[in-house]
Amino acid sequence: MIGVLLMSHGRMAEGMLDACKLFFGDDVPNIKALSLLPQDNPEEFDERIREAVAEIDDGSGVVAMVDLLGGTPSNRSMFVLNDRLQVITGMNLTILLELMGRRLSAEDISEINIDELVQTGQNGIMSLNKLMEEAMG
Repeated sequence: MIGVLLMSHGRMAEGMLDACKLFFGDDVPNIKALSLLPQDNPEEFDERIREAVAEIDDGSGVVAMVDLLGGTPSNRSMFVLNDRLQVITGMNLTILLELMGRRLSAEDISEINIDELVQTGQNGIMSLNKLMEEAMG
């Protein structure tokens, strides 16, 4: 099963994993959260990423999601990128749930359309006030 690696500043990644379990149950395979805390060394984060990828990759590949483009988790993930690791920035619950559903029927990371996942995540971002105004006329 395709691995999913969640990475963030602070404990956001752990919160995303916790929310994911509400939808997919407590025993979610091949998923891991890495939180970068103030006391962590950015260079050592590279090794934590490598270890996490090795732990959750059963040969199907890994999709990693990071909280922020240009932040330490995304910057450090650039050092471990390869064709078996796809990294998406701007992690949100919409895109995570979409990925979790898609990986159920995909045998390999090559079967996951990253551009479609990104679009799904973007489509989930909107102003609820504006949406209600438009619905009410």
